[in-house]
Amino acid sequence: MNQIRPGPPYASRQTSAPRVGLEADLEILAQLEGKPLPTVAELAQMFDVSQTTAHRIITRFKQSGLLKLVDRVRLPDDVCHCIADLRTRLLEVRDLDQFETRLRNDPAVSAAAAVTGKHSYRVTALHRGVAEANLWFKALLNEPAVIDGALTFFRPIIDRQHYARALLGG
Repeated sequence: MNQIRPGPPYASRQTSAPRVGLEADLEILAQLEGKPLPTVAELAQMFDVSQTTAHRIITRFKQSGLLKLVDRVRLPDDVCHCIADLRTRLLEVRDLDQFETRLRNDPAVSAAAAVTGKHSYRVTALHRGVAEANLWFKALLNEPAVIDGALTFFRPIIDRQHYARALLGG
């Protein structure tokens, strides 16, 4: 025989209007940035939600592109960091598509962006040394879409990926 216990049949949670949309997701992500991704149970506890809801949050982040499971490594001090600023033939759409596909598939490229100003693209890359970086850059200059460019070497001072905090304004 079942005994009836006083009180609600399950632990009550404070309920409030559910927050939806990009800003709500960014607020959650901002609290997670710069830390190891918590387990579903830890995320549920952190935000006082059920584990099912925590799992849905992670799934939603993955589907929307807010979260990619990539483990960053600490790079050796002798890694060569460089930026290639490139001017391209903007009217040759097929050549530009081919060029952007090449950048996406290049394992040395860590970031690439179409930019305004003197150059059309800014490409950030990592190499084992200056000689390898120069060969890579010469190959870029031989792409049909590329007119010319400039290669700059740099030493990173800050390398963080805190997009949610930046988009939320702090």
